Amino acid sequence: MTEKEDRISKLSQRFKTHATGRPKTKHKTRDRQSFYLDADLTVQIDKVYKDIDHQLYPHSISKSVFLETIIEYGLENLQSIKARLVEIAAKDENSS
Repeated sequence: MTEKEDRISKLSQRFKTHATGRPKTKHKTRDRQSFYLDADLTVQIDKVYKDIDHQLYPHSISKSVFLETIIEYGLENLQSIKARLVEIAAKDENSS
């Protein structure tokens, strides 16, 4: 084995221990993913979340619950979402 192949082999071994060392979960209840959102939208989300969390006092909700609820509501109202997406697509086509 060449020096390069040996180094690659040693580096890849550290990932093998992680993959086999962790117990597998049968069902995930949460998943972490990255999404890229418009910066102005994230500012608006932060503001609305803080306002609603304040209004719900003495109760409190996490930001993830807030976002999940908004997404679930959107999924339950797909017809309205589709209409909005058509508006956005038409606006984008006209501005091009």
